[in-house]
Amino acid sequence: MAVIGSFGVHLCVVPVSEPRGPSSGWYDTRESVLVRLADADGVTGWGEAGLRPGVVDAARELAATLLGADPRRAGALLDRLTRTTADQWAVSAIAVALDDLRARQLGISVADLYGGRRRDTVRAYASTAGYHATREPEELWPAEAAEARAAGFGAIKFRTGGYPAERELPILAGIRSAYGADLEMMVDGNGAYSVPQAFRVARALGELGFTWLEEPVNRFRGSQRYPGYRGLDASLGVAIAGGEGLERRTDFARLLDDGIDIVQPDVGICGGIGEAAFVAELAALRGRACVPHAWGGAILLAATLQLLAVTPEPTEVEGSYGGLLEWDVFENPMRTDLLAEPLAVRDGRVAIPAGPGLGIDVDESAVRALDRLAGSAGDTVR
Repeated sequence: MAVIGSFGVHLCVVPVSEPRGPSSGWYDTRESVLVRLADADGVTGWGEAGLRPGVVDAARELAATLLGADPRRAGALLDRLTRTTADQWAVSAIAVALDDLRARQLGISVADLYGGRRRDTVRAYASTAGYHATREPEELWPAEAAEARAAGFGAIKFRTGGYPAERELPILAGIRSAYGADLEMMVDGNGAYSVPQAFRVARALGELGFTWLEEPVNRFRGSQRYPGYRGLDASLGVAIAGGEGLERRTDFARLLDDGIDIVQPDVGICGGIGEAAFVAELAALRGRACVPHAWGGAILLAATLQLLAVTPEPTEVEGSYGGLLEWDVFENPMRTDLLAEPLAVRDGRVAIPAGPGLGIDVDESAVRALDRLAGSAGDTVR
């Protein structure tokens, strides 16, 4: 099997036409950091992470250490990278690219690297972009619900907490009344609530039949523990979800010990597909669900689909939570323009690509067109 002979790191940043955002801020751009690893025979693997300070440089430095390495030794390579850096986002992008590369070399899907697929398609929920500069939630949220149903989605997640609960809860109640059981509904507070407020909102959402309340309280990133989650659980009538920013399996274990109902690892943050699969197993051992966080481009989505292919059910009933994909419905060229055949939602479901690796074909000309680093030292060959 050929060793790693070259790599590339690409920073894709695209302004959005209309800024949107959750309770905690605004999105003026969409960003993706892409990592490409290629062997001496030209077989290529891709990974993706989000953008934060230092991740591009860290990804370049770490990828350079893999030149001449055997992709089959991915476990040892990732152990070394994790000991080398504190930047788990960069490690995560490289981990996904390594999985894509070694699976393609073997002629199998990434899911086959992790025990084989449990499912071939997954349900998708529409993950909305949050608040709008000129549209009030009284008009915006019902319109988004209608758009999601028209697009075939059977589930939608709203972002709340930007206004008092006294204003927002009646809007959600009206949408629930309009659609009944035909539309599954979730809420993401993005850390907007104090603990007492979170209890109140959770009880109200439980009465309305919402599936989960996500990240209701202040979130610490990295190795820091999420505060305020003890006692905030499904006993309030709605499942509590969180963990998208956690980077280590030990942090997820503590979060589960604190009683969270749904863990949400992100393959571009927690260390890659293998680490996220480990977290899913940890959750299933406790009868808890794993619904991955996936706010990014097509490569991250494809990696999340490979994860969902192998994610265990938390119960003995198939389809309870084991195959549920977050589908970002906000504009993002890295989701829509980078693949020769874009991923798509059909009748509320997404097919898990069955080809080698991640099962997708990245259009490298499209990557170059979006790459802010094009023409720099982004590509290195040995």
